Amino acid sequence: MSESSPTSVSPVSVEAVAALCRAASCPVPETALPDLVVYLELLMRWNKAMNLVGARTWQAALNTLIADSFHLAGFLNTLKLEPEPLVWDLGAGAGLPGIPLRMAWPRGRYWLVEAREKRALFLSTVLSRISLPGTRVFRGRTEAFFTTQESKADLILSRAFLPWPEVLELVRGRLASSGAAVFLAREPAPRDLPAPWTCAAQREYVVDGASRWFWAVTAAGEAA
Repeated sequence: MSESSPTSVSPVSVEAVAALCRAASCPVPETALPDLVVYLELLMRWNKAMNLVGARTWQAALNTLIADSFHLAGFLNTLKLEPEPLVWDLGAGAGLPGIPLRMAWPRGRYWLVEAREKRALFLSTVLSRISLPGTRVFRGRTEAFFTTQESKADLILSRAFLPWPEVLELVRGRLASSGAAVFLAREPAPRDLPAPWTCAAQREYVVDGASRWFWAVTAAGEAA
């Protein structure tokens, strides 16, 4: 079946999304379903022109990419974060994990940081269609974004932005003393992280029949 077949652009409905989430044991709140439908429709429409994600159907996107975001919401609720955290999502790309995450986890101020102009435009378009309070887009390099921030982050998220050692080096000194950097990974956290970093928490979960992990990495206050 070709990528331009009707299947790849088939209409998305709340009922169909809800049924797929149940079948995949994806913990999507019922209240998030209408916004998730809008996001999936936009993602598939833009994907034909921009190749935002590898998935060519909304079903594949939900099963293999978006499901992580809703599992992540549950993991973040187990961390000792500020009640209204400042969150930086580095290399936000097509809005994963950030856009679906904010449907289930709306706490604090959330920055989607994306250097590529067309992807940043996609993110801004999504936010013009879906109300996700406290969520904003920064178009530019991560280093430029850092210069705009007066406060350190309470939470930094990374999903395939850079290799994790490079991310830790990049964000060193930019986390609040009680903050954490959370990685979405295909393997458990390394046993020995470089000083001053430690793995404070991790969780294994299953998406599309395969194990994945979240790591929450912290550093000791000023030493970071």
